[in-house]
Amino acid sequence: MNYVVLLALMAFALGMVGLGVAGLTTGWIHPWERGRVLRPVPHGFSHIFSGCGFVCFCVFFLFASSGDVSLKLLVVLAVGAVLFLIGIVLRGTASFPDR
Repeated sequence: MNYVVLLALMAFALGMVGLGVAGLTTGWIHPWERGRVLRPVPHGFSHIFSGCGFVCFCVFFLFASSGDVSLKLLVVLAVGAVLFLIGIVLRGTASFPDR
């Protein structure tokens, strides 16, 4: 059951990355975010970084569910947390006007 949930979360994370790539290449923004997003480039990068961080979280929990947590998995978890935080900061900067 854990693998099914992690697979669904991994598909969601890869969808976030895909939306970030679409936002960078075409400038497309979700309809519910168009009023708040003033700069589409940081918004696209925020989706990419947050999606990659979420993929790292899913990989960590995929291998940590077996009970074997090594230093490599903890590094993957730390990298995922940093990527996710970078995505959050970029999402915040996308709502501020450009100078």
